[in-house]
Amino acid sequence: MNELFRRLEKEDWYQGQVQAVVEVPPRPARLVLPPSNLPPLAKKWLERQGIQLFSHQAEAMEKLLAGQDVLLATGPSSGKTLAMALPILAHLAADPKATALLLYPLKALTQDQRQKWQELGKALTVDSLGVYDGDTPSHLRQKLRLRARVILTNPYALHQYLEWHHLWAPFLANLRYVVIDEAHWYQGAFGAGVALLLWRLRRILARYGAHPSFALASATCGEPEALAEKLIGRKVQVVTDDGSPQGRKVWWFWDPDKSANSPFSQVLNLCKFFLEEDLQTLVFVPSRHMSEALVAALQGALPAEKGKIAAYRAGYLPEQRRSVEEGLRGGRLRLVVSTRALELGVDIGGLDAVVLWGYPGSVSSVRQTSGRAGRSGRDALVVYVPEEDPLDRFFLAHPEELVFAGAEVPPLNPRHRELLLRHILCAAAETPLTVQDVQELGLTEKELSPHTSSGLLTRTPAGWVYAGLTRPAEKIGLDALPGRQILLQVEGKVLEVWDEYRARREAFPGAVILHQGEMFRVLTLDLEAGVAQLQPHTGEYTTKPVTRESARILTQEALGPGKGFGRVRVREVVEGYKILHRGRVVAWEPLELPPLEYETEGVWLVWEKGTPSPGALHGAEHALVAVVPLEVGCASGDVGGVSTPDHPDTGLPTVLIYDAFPDGIGISRVLFANASGWVGKTRELLTGCPCAEGCPRCVLSPRCGSGNQPMDKQGAQQILEIWQREYGALD
Repeated sequence: MNELFRRLEKEDWYQGQVQAVVEVPPRPARLVLPPSNLPPLAKKWLERQGIQLFSHQAEAMEKLLAGQDVLLATGPSSGKTLAMALPILAHLAADPKATALLLYPLKALTQDQRQKWQELGKALTVDSLGVYDGDTPSHLRQKLRLRARVILTNPYALHQYLEWHHLWAPFLANLRYVVIDEAHWYQGAFGAGVALLLWRLRRILARYGAHPSFALASATCGEPEALAEKLIGRKVQVVTDDGSPQGRKVWWFWDPDKSANSPFSQVLNLCKFFLEEDLQTLVFVPSRHMSEALVAALQGALPAEKGKIAAYRAGYLPEQRRSVEEGLRGGRLRLVVSTRALELGVDIGGLDAVVLWGYPGSVSSVRQTSGRAGRSGRDALVVYVPEEDPLDRFFLAHPEELVFAGAEVPPLNPRHRELLLRHILCAAAETPLTVQDVQELGLTEKELSPHTSSGLLTRTPAGWVYAGLTRPAEKIGLDALPGRQILLQVEGKVLEVWDEYRARREAFPGAVILHQGEMFRVLTLDLEAGVAQLQPHTGEYTTKPVTRESARILTQEALGPGKGFGRVRVREVVEGYKILHRGRVVAWEPLELPPLEYETEGVWLVWEKGTPSPGALHGAEHALVAVVPLEVGCASGDVGGVSTPDHPDTGLPTVLIYDAFPDGIGISRVLFANASGWVGKTRELLTGCPCAEGCPRCVLSPRCGSGNQPMDKQGAQQILEIWQREYGALD
């Protein structure tokens, strides 16, 4: 890598942008014998293939075969699929009636994993395997339900099919394993919905006398055991000690401000340099449009290399995606520009270099994307190119935080009261709801009264049954919070289902939204009809809402030195939106939308000494919000904030940060527990930013409804230092 860097320095367009170099030392493989309880058929297959198991693979296999629930949380390309598939398929080979259900978050990943399971299944004489989702032809569905030993699907499909469980009776009665891949994706509102879906699944399986083991695979994340137990509702055995080999990995931290050329031009030149050096490279970019623009520019600049360059994103036909994946595995493609669609565990082999253009929102995601380089123990290069965003620039100044810091704790609240009440309707439609079911969810019979009084639930000797006229699964979105549901439609086709709260913030007329890497523009939003009409967006601009918020504290559920946590009432008004071209604001459009009010969870910091100015509190609020994704695996837009020198509910100078979702999704709870670390990282962000009065990289926010006024960056630094000194050691 040193020689490569010296050649880079000779390029006339290079102007010293590599601000820091961080090296991750290599790690040897730890190989072990197969576990003693692995069936002979599986051991013989390993011998024929010449495969030796990594230590974590053998540990996970042993626990699974012992009937335990297991979470395997190790790095990319560490062999998690084999660790789950080999013992499960070996069990199915020994028990001709046993079945397995595999859940994946995206259809593309389902298809990729199907091939792996199918190949291993044939080798172990388990060949009745299939994908069952909305794309499965109707003439194949009954055959799969009655004969398949292994079914692959996704949570959205399972959510719809559970009501028809009697059609799956033989498969469900013999279910021995449930696999949940990419478990770290199940967080926030979506994760809460999936946790409740899995509760409904376990409830139905118990009716058929089935008590399967759960096998979860996850990328590295904070507190993986807690995440898994919230998802499946019971204790798990966690395997995190990664025994796979890792080659030396070198990180270049790239500062685009050191060149007069645009960041786009710099990334373009960097890609050309890697192509000329014959480094197989994967470039992760924030949007579909950027992926297409960069590929077009590269192919235009290097026409002789055109066949070696491709884009990869959601929205491509399956055969297009498979062609790119095979091109990477086989080496035909030398450079691919991708959205986050390739972050998940689709097998593309090992690469020489990865370019991360923009912070993807979590350290866990960085682990996944950077892990695409240097697989199978090979040396690799990762280049981090920040956008104009506070967190992006934070990591440029603190590279070790990105390379070595622990991953975030995914926010997940499976006891979200309103979600519970909605999923209860689905459960009652699937099989009668008992008093024990209600108590298991932490609810009381009295809390069911809105459903019973409206006639949606009727009590019978067997329990409560659903009595509505429409199927509840059709009305309740798995990844939407309660409230009125808004259908996002494109030419009559439903693209997504959002709750009203999110739609008001993000689906206002004129908004540009991203769906699986594709961009769409909102034409109309009809809240009464529950429909937003969209069209494909081919322009180069994006949008950001401008909101004004206020928050009152309703209950103080937990208090600590200089901080509190509890329920708050939020009032939000979306006043307009900003139009951005390649990250720069070029216009502002006003909106007239009704205010949004809801109750949620919040965390607040207070100052009992001194009198912080409104500008200092405002700056601290913005900076604290900017650092939230570093503490919790979420987007900065998943929280809101207010600040005031004299909050009516504390009587003190206060900064209050809240979950931007009704009833909360667990973000504020994590922030309250880690307040000292959160404040410390925010201070580092402010100290490390070279500006004097504040900039978009530290305290200026494009979402601020008051135009970032008043603002006092130096004052913000001072009051955060005071808080850390007074309360940090006591936290």
